[in-house]
Amino acid sequence: MVKAVNGWTFAPGTALVQAAKASALAGFGAFEPVLNAEGELSLATAEAECRKLGDTIRAAGLGVASLACGLFWQWHFTAQSPADRRKAWDITIAGLDRARWLGTDALLVIPGVVTHFRRPRELLCGYADALKLTFDALRGLVAEAEKRGVVLAIENVWNQFLLSPVEICELIDRLNSPWVRVCLDVGNVVKFGLPEDWVDTLGRRICRVHLKDFKTAVGTVEGFCLPGDGDVNWPAVMAALKRIHYSGPLIFEGRGDLVDISRRIDAVLVDA
Repeated sequence: MVKAVNGWTFAPGTALVQAAKASALAGFGAFEPVLNAEGELSLATAEAECRKLGDTIRAAGLGVASLACGLFWQWHFTAQSPADRRKAWDITIAGLDRARWLGTDALLVIPGVVTHFRRPRELLCGYADALKLTFDALRGLVAEAEKRGVVLAIENVWNQFLLSPVEICELIDRLNSPWVRVCLDVGNVVKFGLPEDWVDTLGRRICRVHLKDFKTAVGTVEGFCLPGDGDVNWPAVMAALKRIHYSGPLIFEGRGDLVDISRRIDAVLVDA
């Protein structure tokens, strides 16, 4: 397993070359860039420029862990508007292309939104409808992912959707494709269950892991914290990852001092 860091760890507007160099100096082995609506790496960034950005990351001595994208909170497969659902499809295609051009084989996807974590009492899509819409969208995108050699890594987020690892297994197994797998966010699980149990249940369906911790006593987004400062049982999580033979990147997502984060992940890896 290689320790990696996500682009959101850096201040908005930080140049990718600067983030990559800082990550390498802090001891990380891979970097996860973020696809945005505009800026250095966006839906409009051309192939040649994407390939240069991938080369920039590798020139710093890092691998490209995967490609993250937060745009699915605004446009998602479970939107009420067909136009918004189409936009989510277009974002996914753009993400698959740019992931391939960057030189990585995974695009992180938010599979649907029943409620938004900032508006948890506002129902955006009924749960049953969300399941159907998400399945239909992913089924249609499988061929696009395969064509590009990039996995659709659906991530567990605070969207009040796919709240059980069993449910995620059922969705992926119904799709029956190696091109749809899971990015497990350890910190996001804590409010709904035990991360080590999710690891054991999801098994080899996991293709990426996001690292952050969470304080259950806080219970809100303010409860997210650095590994070791929250309630995650890291030895149990690492033992579970070892049981499923996970060998992919461990990607920190959150804010903090890079050197401190790197040391904390080193401490986590001691249990691997």
